[in-house]
Amino acid sequence: MLLIYALVALTLAVYVFLLRRIFHLFLKTDGLLLIFFLPLMIFVLGFALRLSRNQSLVDLGFFFTDSAAFFVTLLFTLALILGQVKFWKV
Repeated sequence: MLLIYALVALTLAVYVFLLRRIFHLFLKTDGLLLIFFLPLMIFVLGFALRLSRNQSLVDLGFFFTDSAAFFVTLLFTLALILGQVKFWKV
């Protein structure tokens, strides 16, 4: 059970790190494709865990797939908002 909590904490830490990278790479376009690679791999890992027979691994797989989908949705939302910043008048 402790391993599951550690994996969840590690996943959330990676997502926070990637969100911080987005704000640093906002003006640069290099490396943005790397940000989309890790959520895809986490989604694939979560889907593979969902196919196992162990209930705790299935629950962890649901967490990984749902959090990866939420993270990609959050990335697109941030891209839409930050893309419109230059048109906002203060």
